[in-house]
Amino acid sequence: MTVAPIRLLGRVLAAVALIGALALPTVARADLASAWAAYQRGDFATAREEWRALADLGSVEAAFNLGILYDQGKGVARDPATAVDWWLMAAERGFAPAQHNLAKSYIAGDGVPRDYVAAIAWLRRAAAGGLARSEYTLGKMYANGLGVDTDPVAALAHYRAAADMGDVRAQYNLGKAYRDGRGADRDLALAVAWFRRAAISGYAKAQAALGQRYARGEGVAADPVQALVWTLRAARQGLERVVTAASALEASMTEARIAEAERLAAAQPEP
Repeated sequence: MTVAPIRLLGRVLAAVALIGALALPTVARADLASAWAAYQRGDFATAREEWRALADLGSVEAAFNLGILYDQGKGVARDPATAVDWWLMAAERGFAPAQHNLAKSYIAGDGVPRDYVAAIAWLRRAAAGGLARSEYTLGKMYANGLGVDTDPVAALAHYRAAADMGDVRAQYNLGKAYRDGRGADRDLALAVAWFRRAAISGYAKAQAALGQRYARGEGVAADPVQALVWTLRAARQGLERVVTAASALEASMTEARIAEAERLAAAQPEP
């Protein structure tokens, strides 16, 4: 974006973004910024009024954001069906974030009847528009056989597309696929490489998985210090299931090595 920064609004099933309207006149872009400022200060009624006026002028960004308000119940009673209506308006005009949220609504059966086939169709359109999270979700759909036949090879391809765009969940799932030989030959070194990419970006599950690889010497030379480093990083993010693993590692290490691991865990991980 060159007109306005991406503004994260978020929703339960998918992170979403408030995006400035490149194709709108300067006045309309200013109105989008004004509505965003109202949203930030909690004046949802003003944000809704301004976005509604812009949506009536054809702004897909404003229609998308109206969907967020109704989905979150901000300034209005929560109304998933109305959220879907606004997302459909933007989705039909090619706005990928709305296409993705519409797909997630079909997956959850929130505001529309659950329909995995419809979800797949919207995810494909959003992925074709370059949305990494839609590629990732397509991977999950193929991995679990939702709306399509179960296909680990197709799941791997979608994970890879999302991973290459920086989606940490996809990177983690690629690591698991190579670790377990799902959709490709088992390759523990490649699994470690993908776990490491997501772990460096701060994804706790990948940090835990990387710690396990170091602890077991799978795909990488065994290294109890590095095992504890990554396990501690995951634990400090609140991943409770690794606390026992951290304690077990510490029980087999000297105090000096534990101190070294704690020092490294507190430092910024190197790419």
